[in-house]
Amino acid sequence: MESSDASSVLVIDDEVNVLNAIRRTLRGEPYKVECSSDPVQALELAKDLQPNVVLCDMRMPGLNGVQVFSALTRSNPQCAKILLTGYADINSTIAAINEGHIDRYMTKPWNDEDLKHTLRQQIRLGALKTERDQLAQKLAVKVKELSLLNAQLDERVHARTQEIYQTNLFLEQAFTELNEQFLNAVKVFSNLIEMGSPDMAGHHRRVADLARLLALELNLPDIEVRDIYIAGLLHDVGKTGLAEHVFHVSLTVLDSASRQALLKHPVRGQAALLALPELSAASLYIRQHHERMDGQGYPDGLHGEDIARGARVLAVAEDWDELQLGWLSTRKLGLAESLEFIQKGAGKRYDPVVVNVLPAALQKLENCPREDEEILDSNAVVPGMVLSRDLHNKDGLMLICKGTQISSKMVQHLRSLHNADAHPLKVYCKKKPLLGLS
Repeated sequence: MESSDASSVLVIDDEVNVLNAIRRTLRGEPYKVECSSDPVQALELAKDLQPNVVLCDMRMPGLNGVQVFSALTRSNPQCAKILLTGYADINSTIAAINEGHIDRYMTKPWNDEDLKHTLRQQIRLGALKTERDQLAQKLAVKVKELSLLNAQLDERVHARTQEIYQTNLFLEQAFTELNEQFLNAVKVFSNLIEMGSPDMAGHHRRVADLARLLALELNLPDIEVRDIYIAGLLHDVGKTGLAEHVFHVSLTVLDSASRQALLKHPVRGQAALLALPELSAASLYIRQHHERMDGQGYPDGLHGEDIARGARVLAVAEDWDELQLGWLSTRKLGLAESLEFIQKGAGKRYDPVVVNVLPAALQKLENCPREDEEILDSNAVVPGMVLSRDLHNKDGLMLICKGTQISSKMVQHLRSLHNADAHPLKVYCKKKPLLGLS
């Protein structure tokens, strides 16, 4: 008994005895077998039956095998096509292959076992093709779903990326603002240190500015440049509480008690800042900035590279400013004398590597205003302004020394020079102090 889902076979041949013979051969096979001697009616039957395999004779009245198979290719593309021919006609077989797209051909008379085997094989192949097509359809659906999910994922990733980008911008801005606030707080603290002695006004800013430029000339990492700058602003914090007369004189002119108190200020300075982790590096530079390369410094008598690099940079920057203030010798030294003093101390007092970049750093310092000054065109100077640096003409001749308050007569002279010179002078003037802080 045939099951409802049994495979079906359609046999088309104009000879009834051939149809009966095939039916008898397939009687024990699990197929539903339909036979037709009319090829035109067989094509209509195939539309309803949807057979798995069609066996068709080549030579028939009305339609030949090639025409039947060509029609089946359009109406029943999934069925297997087997050509039955009793003629050794190679041309007809080729036409059936090319036009009818047959899967196999068999000659009459056939071998029953070969016929059964061929049918089983074609049905199995047909089942595999159907399974393949179904899997391909399912795969196409999954691919479409995956494409949609990918598109949605891309949108979500893009949206999340934008959120992260915006968050990073916010964090960077917040960090920048916090860093600026932190540096401003350090600068205010530096100003408070200087308020203990009028002669120290601007000293810490000048040291910090030069130390920063030296660090940049040495191509030091950004964080180290920042720590060196902060150390420059706070390098004298350990002097807080000392008598004013010991702030800015040479150790050689102090009495024993004052000398001992002054020698401790680097250690006191480090101790004052150790509670703030952000200032740990700067505090180390402050402790060591009076050490010398030859080991004759204080407070620890360190040698050479045992001294932190930031401290070696700070030592050059501080002494450069103090030499011109007259704090390291019995008189104030000029720019050339200060440079000569430091260069002679290379390898003894100072790190030669730092000394080598000092001229370049000084040149950059000359070309940019410090925080306490502004650079003006000589035609923009007005009476009452105070020079923060010596004013020289293009030939290097000093016209007005720093600290001079500009008078109306000086303004007229500067403007006449401005009008006569193709290269107007740059004038460095002090900014007006804010809230009493110099």
